[in-house]
Amino acid sequence: MLSVDRVGPDDWRRLRTVRLAALAESPEMFGSTLAREQVFDEAEWRRRAARPATFLASRDGADVGTAGVYLFGDGWAVNGMWLAPDARGAGLVEALVRACEQVVLDAGADTVTLGVMEDNPRGRGAYLRLGYAFTGAREHVRDGRDELFMLKRLPRR
Repeated sequence: MLSVDRVGPDDWRRLRTVRLAALAESPEMFGSTLAREQVFDEAEWRRRAARPATFLASRDGADVGTAGVYLFGDGWAVNGMWLAPDARGAGLVEALVRACEQVVLDAGADTVTLGVMEDNPRGRGAYLRLGYAFTGAREHVRDGRDELFMLKRLPRR
């Protein structure tokens, strides 16, 4: 069974486990490092779990992914998307994105952005299928790759 849960401070251990797995498996996809986050204390993980909206994706009761949506400046952005390799292709990206989009709608907004690495064709394809479009903006990141930015206008319900 697949599920997506919005986490809170009491879920900090679950969040820590998934985030560290993400940094170990796909370090090039994040703006942080495993070494940096391994030393975070409980208070820092609780703070992260208390952010406006962080989600964990589970399959058969095991946490296998994460994503969040946050207010950056004057707009909302999906951030920190990751799924364990054996959980990819099971529909969890869509479930995580939809959960993030609902937060944006509940906040009264109707647009959301995200960034995807140019060398991640699977991620780009998933976001295109979910209705995101490239904005034309890109950012050269620390390891020499480019992050491409995408935007979606959400339908008012």
